[in-house]
Amino acid sequence: MISGLYSAATAMDAAATRHEASAANLANAHMPGFRRRVVAQSSFENPVANGQNTSLMAQPLGTEGEIKLDFTEGVSKQTGRNLDFALRGDGFFAVEGPAGPLYTRNGAFQVNEDGDLTTVDGLLVRGVNGTITLPPTTSQEAVMVDNQGRFTANGLEFGQLETVQFADNSFLNPVGASLFQAPNNITPEDSEVVVEQGAVEQGNVSYMDELVNIMVASRQYEAAQRVLRAIDEAIEKHINN
Repeated sequence: MISGLYSAATAMDAAATRHEASAANLANAHMPGFRRRVVAQSSFENPVANGQNTSLMAQPLGTEGEIKLDFTEGVSKQTGRNLDFALRGDGFFAVEGPAGPLYTRNGAFQVNEDGDLTTVDGLLVRGVNGTITLPPTTSQEAVMVDNQGRFTANGLEFGQLETVQFADNSFLNPVGASLFQAPNNITPEDSEVVVEQGAVEQGNVSYMDELVNIMVASRQYEAAQRVLRAIDEAIEKHINN
């Protein structure tokens, strides 16, 4: 009976995590390059079954409800803006983070007061040969970028986007909504992605799927809560008798 309490509590915790993940997905659905959060599914009995050979008290609740990232490519949306870029294929833009390189699929870039290409957060976009800086007096409308990420303006080339890929994206850790950080022991490789100018990649979120996930998670939480209450009442009756 005690094991049933832990099973029900774990099920409630996992359902709450699924609800939280879907809510975050809906909140960031319009963020270019956003990668939806997904939760490992498990049956109601698994948390208890997996703990039969060890102490249930020592197992943290919600272990099987760990949040992962879905790196499925999103849909490209045309914007017509010359400093918007979408990537087709497996890879990331590299940017300068506060404590080292970060990686993103959000190609909605800006230009700072020094003419440097930056993210919307003001992080410098990394080029193959360093920072990408627009030549003086060059307008954004004059900037052209080919599918290899090479920048030209008025017939002169002045930089190329650094794009990278990883053998396994699951090692990447999210930093905010659309930035990712690689562990120190993971080295990125050059990517052969296709760069599309005048477009951004939308978040890979399906509104309908996330709404269904929220409804299912709510029902699972309520079901586990009823089981927990029933076990509690049974224990109370057993003690009183």
